[in-house]
Parts: sequence; C-alpha cells; structure tokens
Amino acid sequence: MALKRLAAFFAVMAVCASAAAQPAPPSNSSGGLPPLPKLTGVRLYVIDCGTIISHQPERFGLTREDVADPDFSDPCFLVMHPKGILLFDTGLTDAQVGRPIYENKMGYEGQLKTTTLKGELANIGVTAPMITYLAISHSHWDHVGNANAYAGATWLARKAEYDVMFGPNANATVRVNYAALAAAKIQYIEGDYDVFGDGSVVLLSTPGHTPGHQSLYVKLARTGGVVISGDLYHYSAERSLNRVPPREQTLGTPASRKRIDNFLQQTHSQLWIGHAIDWYQGAVKAHGWYD
Repeated sequence: MALKRLAAFFAVMAVCASAAAQPAPPSNSSGGLPPLPKLTGVRLYVIDCGTIISHQPERFGLTREDVADPDFSDPCFLVMHPKGILLFDTGLTDAQVGRPIYENKMGYEGQLKTTTLKGELANIGVTAPMITYLAISHSHWDHVGNANAYAGATWLARKAEYDVMFGPNANATVRVNYAALAAAKIQYIEGDYDVFGDGSVVLLSTPGHTPGHQSLYVKLARTGGVVISGDLYHYSAERSLNRVPPREQTLGTPASRKRIDNFLQQTHSQLWIGHAIDWYQGAVKAHGWYD
C-alpha cells in the first residue's frame, strides 16, 4: 500500500512539473491594458491606420463626379481567433502622427495620421509580441507603414510579393518601413490559405494590383462572411460602375475581381472595400468589433 501511495505521489508531481514547464500564454495583465477576451469564436476589429488625401479618381478609371469622396481611408484589421491573433495590414507609419500633411507627401497624395497602430492595439489589449501572424494585402506604402514593429510575428508571405519587396527593383523609400521582415519567421503560402485550419480565416489569392496581392476572408458567427478586399478595389464606384484602373486592365485584377464576386455569391459574404470612405465611415471601429 505504501508503495502504491508513493507511486501515486510521484505521478502527481510529474504532472505538476510538466504543467509548470509549459510556456505561459501571452499576458497583458501589466501596463494597464484591458484584459483580452476569452474567445470561443472569431472576432474582427477595424482599426484606424490613417487617411490618404487624394483627388485623382482618374487614376482608377473614374471621374470626380463618380465618387462621393475622393480621399481614402486606410484601415488595418485585427482578427482574434481562439488559436491566435492575425494582423492584416499595418497602415501609415505611426511616426507621422501629429505631423503636417506637407511633410508626408507620397507623390501627389498626402498622409494624415491621428492615432498610432500601437496605441489602437493597446486599447484592445494587444501588444506586438502577442500577435501570432502578420499578413499584408500587398507591399505598397500605405499598407506596410508599421510592418517593422510586427516582424516578431510569423509573416504569412507570398513569394511573388516578397520578390517585389526585396528584389533589385524594390522601392528604397518604402522598404525602410518593412526592412525587418527580411529577418522575420516567414511562412510562404500559395493559393488560398486557411490560417487557423478551420475555414474561418482565409487569405485569398487576388493578384493583379501587385503580383502577390491577397484579400482576407473572415467567417463570423453573427456578422456572417466578410471579404476584406485590400486594393482589389479602391472606390465603391469601381465596383458599381465596373471600372478597372487603366494600368491594371491587362494584369490579373479583372480575373481576381470575377473570382471574388463568385466567392461572395457562394459564401453569401459581404465585401469590405477598406479604402472606400463611404464604407469606412459606417464601419464599427476598434475598440468595438464584429463577431
């Protein structure tokens, strides 16, 4: 009997030691952050990552009369899943907060930034080390402004876009904001990629705007399916009037748009055009959420 009790004692101690050896889950209990929700489903946040001052709808096959507002919203998106956290796009750089627009021109477009991505994430209770995956719709300047700060996450990358970002013709000015991704943990993906393995968060291959452009599908319990378009569209009028930016008419954009239209019908999902202010002004912004 004594031997059985001793064996049971050591068995319990072994289980306790094993549990103690497991890494602790990400904690944000310090620093005054709000507690993370304990999720059983998926939650989606729309985050203010800046505004682009632009008055050239002609670049997108439209006239000034075709668009309700010629400027662009520039949101980022955070997906919380029971298995991890995905950050999709990183917007305009946080360094521009509080700076005048004339300091931050990119070509003919001005950049207006009133809040930091870091601060918006903190309002949700999230810090950079807690993010499991980073994905970008594509590598243009308005989507990678804070990528360096989240290079500790696993980067879900497409080789075609990586080559644009780090190849010999890479834009040196933009590259400064994502240079740290070269040393990140990279997971190359192809086609449509199921991030968490249950079909609720899928990166959709939508090349055309750039060679490795991708959109994001999120299936939510109450909201239903949502496709975040990246730069597949910029203005709502591009879709309603069936206009394609001139430079993209011979690239993959028309085929990618058709494919997404079919996907929306098959999954009964809605399309979110992130750059379209007429969509963005009615969206629930963080720290509110969709579920």
